[in-house]
Amino acid sequence: MFDELIKYAGSDIYPFHMPGHKRRFKGFDPYRIDITEVDGFDDLHKPGGIIQSLNQNLCDYFGGDELRLLINGSTSGVMAAITASVEPGEKLLLCSNCHRSALNAVELRNIEAVFIEPEEIEGSGLKGGIAPVKVREALEGDSGIKAVFITSPTYEGFLSDVRSVAAVCHEKGIPLITDSAHGAHAGMYRPFTDDYNFENASETGADIIIKSLHKNLPAFTQTAVLTVNGSLVNREKLWHYYSVFQSTSPSYVLMAGADRMLTFLRAEGEKYFAVLNRELKDFHIEAGENDKIELAGAGFIGKYGIYGFDPTKLLLSHRDMDAGELYRSLREDFHLQPERISGRYVLLMTSLMDEREGFSRLKRAVRELK
Repeated sequence: MFDELIKYAGSDIYPFHMPGHKRRFKGFDPYRIDITEVDGFDDLHKPGGIIQSLNQNLCDYFGGDELRLLINGSTSGVMAAITASVEPGEKLLLCSNCHRSALNAVELRNIEAVFIEPEEIEGSGLKGGIAPVKVREALEGDSGIKAVFITSPTYEGFLSDVRSVAAVCHEKGIPLITDSAHGAHAGMYRPFTDDYNFENASETGADIIIKSLHKNLPAFTQTAVLTVNGSLVNREKLWHYYSVFQSTSPSYVLMAGADRMLTFLRAEGEKYFAVLNRELKDFHIEAGENDKIELAGAGFIGKYGIYGFDPTKLLLSHRDMDAGELYRSLREDFHLQPERISGRYVLLMTSLMDEREGFSRLKRAVRELK
């Protein structure tokens, strides 16, 4: 494995995929800072020192009432949130396009899942958002539901109207859990928020929010945060299950990576987001000149239950190629590694760490794909 990773890192394949650091952060040897809970380095499960300071600094930056760092990924946060909010035998209103960690929590706790369907985006093979009216209908039709769980943004970057969904939940006195694993960068760059309604879920009324730091930001894979707001969640229970689903040997390398990410974002995040925004606009212009290429996303806002869109996601399709052929062509002919195939589109993930070289190569691919 080590040899293959070194080979891949040294190849000319450009990463339009996770993690968001795009392998650009360098300058330290992870082995030199890989320690255990020795004196002076705090305890992830009972933070009171440098880990607690990191939690507070992350909370100040990402928003919310209280936040804790996850080193077992968003998966552990999703499972802790559901376990703390719904007792065995009780009901959870759950979006059908949820991450499998939510289904695992339902299975482990013997919870009764009541599924709610996101709207289908016609002719795309993609799922849209969760309409607030559908949440209201479900809650009014079943008084036994104890919590609501939605995914916003989705893998493909579609946001639901979390603010309105939260208001519906709070009318019924139940918490809203939002899996925002793909939205840690939401709300960080004002033009994205203003132009695409790309809002930070921590500021829209959701009670528990889970965000992955590594998907779109320069942090190590497996790092995430869990945020809690308001009084509807039993925080003592939540932090108990947070500990249950976290390793008892937390990686200080991962935690230090989150700290380094935060320092970078505070100092240079705005500048890097501005560069990314310019590159994305230039790419949209280039793609628009090829009548065989379609870039989907922002045009769906206001339809299919979609309130907003993450402009750093590129959903690309080609009139004369199916998604599998386009994926293979980008990978094999142009040495550009997409994230995945989504419906009839190929999903490419960009981040503020992408380099001009990557966008230049992607624009060349779009020109040649005529």
